[in-house]
Amino acid sequence: MDPGDITVIIPTCNALPLLVRTIACLEVQRPLPGIFQVVVVDDGSSDGTGQWLNSYPGPLDLEAVILPGNRGRAAARNTGATRASRRLLLFLDGDMEFGPYLVCGHAHRHRNENHVILGRVQYERSLGRRGFARYIETRGSAKLPTGMSLPGRYFLSGHVSFPHHLFQAAGGFDERFQAHGGEDLDLGMRLVQAGARLVWAPDLVVRHLHIRTLNMVIDMTREYGLRSVPLLLDKHPELYEQLKLDWPEREGLVGKWRRMLLSNVVYQIAVTIAELLNEFAAPAALYDYLLFRSYYNGYQEARERQ
Repeated sequence: MDPGDITVIIPTCNALPLLVRTIACLEVQRPLPGIFQVVVVDDGSSDGTGQWLNSYPGPLDLEAVILPGNRGRAAARNTGATRASRRLLLFLDGDMEFGPYLVCGHAHRHRNENHVILGRVQYERSLGRRGFARYIETRGSAKLPTGMSLPGRYFLSGHVSFPHHLFQAAGGFDERFQAHGGEDLDLGMRLVQAGARLVWAPDLVVRHLHIRTLNMVIDMTREYGLRSVPLLLDKHPELYEQLKLDWPEREGLVGKWRRMLLSNVVYQIAVTIAELLNEFAAPAALYDYLLFRSYYNGYQEARERQ
């Protein structure tokens, strides 16, 4: 397909300096930045984002959608999709930089009407966060060979393109997901059920301009377990095993050992070690443990509240 067949959809909230850098990258896309459509959805910002978008003077075919309050990432992306007039949707986060052939690269990958193209996201190597940045760059799709069909749970909306009709067939994002993460996994599962093929394209690269601290990610992952995982399991029961929520349920000594590993004492030791090593590179298994323990505990808390 041609770059003119693409609508780029960008949700943003209170990140104007980063959004300006993302828009600047779109302004220098080749062959021409004005041939594709751009929809930026301001999700209730209070930092002047709406005013900047409404007075945008640049070369892009840019439509600004200003939401009166914060409705969340799922609602912002759905809103952007309703304004899309092109055959392909390219979702990007509003805090990314990339080279001049990104939009063209996505367009050229869509020779098949059922393909979902997942690009690579690299992260800033911020002081004290380098280890975790390296870790997340090797998770999910990055673990699998180029061109391989991916499970639906690997879908991420920060850098992905697919035909508009697939988005509509899957029903868009479920706006009941408010915690970070659940809406992507859910839509990925539904896209595959609708006949989509998720394809990993690591040569299509964007650079994330900031990265959260490890403690922030742990807190978000616990919230994901508390608020998103119950809804995910209600919609997709098969995720119980895929998310390894059955891991501590083993009988006998193995089960006792696994449950002990999830205790607060072991967890605090693991957090301390990860914080000390995070400037360098803690073992991937340590990060795996911390994130699993966080969403597992959040999910257990949700069950206790029922």
